[in-house]
Amino acid sequence: MSAVPRIVGTRLLQAVPLVVATIVVNFAIIHLAPGDPVTMMVGEGAVSADQMDTLRKSLGLDQPLYVQFFSYLKSVLQGDLGISYVYHQPVTEIIASRIPATLLLMGTTYVISTILGIVFGIVAALRPSSAQDRILMTVAILGYSVPTFWLGFLALMVFAVELGWAPISGMVDSGLAAGSWEYWLSVLRHLALPAAVVSLFYTGLIARLMRTSMLNSLRGDFIVTARAMGLSRWRVILRHAVPTAITPIVTVLGLQVGLMLSGAVLTETVFGWPGLGVLTVQAVAQRDYPLLLGMFLLTSVMVIIANVVTDLVYLAINPRLRGNG
Repeated sequence: MSAVPRIVGTRLLQAVPLVVATIVVNFAIIHLAPGDPVTMMVGEGAVSADQMDTLRKSLGLDQPLYVQFFSYLKSVLQGDLGISYVYHQPVTEIIASRIPATLLLMGTTYVISTILGIVFGIVAALRPSSAQDRILMTVAILGYSVPTFWLGFLALMVFAVELGWAPISGMVDSGLAAGSWEYWLSVLRHLALPAAVVSLFYTGLIARLMRTSMLNSLRGDFIVTARAMGLSRWRVILRHAVPTAITPIVTVLGLQVGLMLSGAVLTETVFGWPGLGVLTVQAVAQRDYPLLLGMFLLTSVMVIIANVVTDLVYLAINPRLRGNG
């Protein structure tokens, strides 16, 4: 069996108990946390105790916790994530309607921060301790150190409120026909500020790691050998130093997928972006158990998929990992 199918098969087999463990932990944490979803649904003192007991029974919340868990696990295995307590719609449909917005924001951020972080790290490493190195790394440290939500509020005050260059919240202006040029231009205007704010954080992280990895690569014996063979400076850098230096960064990029999904909660809340982050905050506030469990399950699956893709990228970057077995 070749390396690619073997790695994919192994990771998928390992994912099964991991997903089940995630479901168990998430279910226990959510159901043991303070707060009553029935009270959140109807309001404190809005209905009688008997009516609340009837509603609780209709939702299955009167059952012992282990009975609720196995009932939920059975539904998940059948592809049913349940019905939202608040929206009264299937959880899968609610999540699916919010995924495009989050993928647009986080995907744009991921691409921008990856490209800029790698380029800045390479440029800084080529002239260590120089002015360009100090400037780039200072910006990287600031971007990585400043809390994203604070920077988001600051960016909104300056560019949206004071200067009026960007919309204050939302993803698109109302009243525009979906798919029209005006619609997509409006989406880009709304996307620019939150994507720039989040990209600054991840660009700083990747740039610092890439600089360190690049410096280690440039000190390697294989670089000395390549130069002794008469290869040009840029060929040595691009063909030998960069591929070696970028390999550790692949792991970081894979881990960033889960962090970006969790970071979407703060970013989307600050900018009013209608994605999974805002949906998670609403589900927590309203004690919407099925929706919360669905969100956590989605995040876990995304992280597992990202790890599998990371292993495949390793194979593409380092041919020595390929082989039969």
